[in-house]
This record gives sequence, structure tokens and C-alpha cells, in this order.
Amino acid sequence: MASAVRILVDVHEQRSGIAGLLTELGAHVELLSLPAGDYALGADTIVERKAVLDLHSAVRRGHLWAQLAKLRGACAFPYLLVEGRDLDGGSRGLHPNAIRGACLAVIDQGVALLRSDSKADTARWLYRLAVRCQREAQPAELPPLVPRATVPPESVAEAMLAAVPGISTVTARALLGRFGSLAGVAGAPPEALLEVPGIGKERARALAEALGRAE
Repeated sequence: MASAVRILVDVHEQRSGIAGLLTELGAHVELLSLPAGDYALGADTIVERKAVLDLHSAVRRGHLWAQLAKLRGACAFPYLLVEGRDLDGGSRGLHPNAIRGACLAVIDQGVALLRSDSKADTARWLYRLAVRCQREAQPAELPPLVPRATVPPESVAEAMLAAVPGISTVTARALLGRFGSLAGVAGAPPEALLEVPGIGKERARALAEALGRAE
């Protein structure tokens, strides 16, 4: 009989209840402080889990890219698992184009993207990945990892702003030049946005909606 798969769970994930769901699926779960990510499924595979609104917040504040860089540095096969039925996050989320642009940027960073509709579904994904890592795929059988160039955070921010209706690449660059980052644009008051060439009231309103900021 095969031994139970071993999954290391970061202590910050304890309150999510996913560790218990993994145990019910037959995994041997250990709680500890991981240097990167939320779930270590094998020697070379780590998963960062984000609920949909947490993903929107991490993108808006600019935290996501540093987290992914840390994840990539910690393992050969990094994953970002996005949990929640509605990727758009409702009225509190980023513009649909912006969050999809962020997801594409995640893949461009060399991080595999998984979607889960619930915590139970997340547990099933994690368990299946752990089985694959520990029982089925030996390192020699895995395809070679193709290194991918890291996309600079400013390029990601530019692409996300340019996805907002009415915002061109030139205007996106002007916004980043004025406010320094996506988080800076998101936190800028409407009157400051209007000082940027190409930004009128309608485009300022579109930016506020896209970045999930109430006017």
C-alpha cells in the first residue's frame, strides 16, 4: 500500500480549513512556516493560493509580483491557484480586462495558473498535484524546464492600465511616470489624475472603476 502523500502547509493557511480537507483526502499534512508560497507539494513544487479578492488586492497594491518572484526563486515548478467562482470579484474588483491582463502576466512570469471554485476544489487540486509530484512523476520523467524571462513589474502595470477603456499605452506610461506604480495610480485623487495629459473626467472615472476605487 502506498504511503500517504506529504503536504507542507504554511501556518498562515491554518484558518482556511484546507489543511483539514487535505487530511480527509488522505494526505499527511504538516503545518510550518514556509519561506515562499502556501503549500509545498514536493521538492520542486510550491503553490501560492489566493482568493479572488485577495488577488485583486495584491495586484492593485503591487504585492503580487514580489510574491511570485520569491515563489519562482524557491522552486522549479511554481503555481498560483486562484480560488473563487467569479474571477471579476464583483463591484470590489479590478476591471475585467485588468484582472485578466494580470493573469496573463502571471503566466508570462513562468508561473502556472490554476482556477478553483471553492476550498474543497482547492484541496482536490493540491492533493492531485501532490500525488503527481510524489508518486507518479520522477524528476527524470519530467520535461525540461524552459527558463522564461521575468517581465518587469512596470511592463505589467503598463499593460494593465492600457487595458482600461480609453487608456492608450502612451497614457498608461504617462500615468506611471506621474504616480510611480499601479498602486500610486490607484491611490491618486481624481484631481491629480486630471493633471495627466490625456486624462479627462470620463477616463478618470474609468480608471477608478478599473482599479476598484470608489469615487
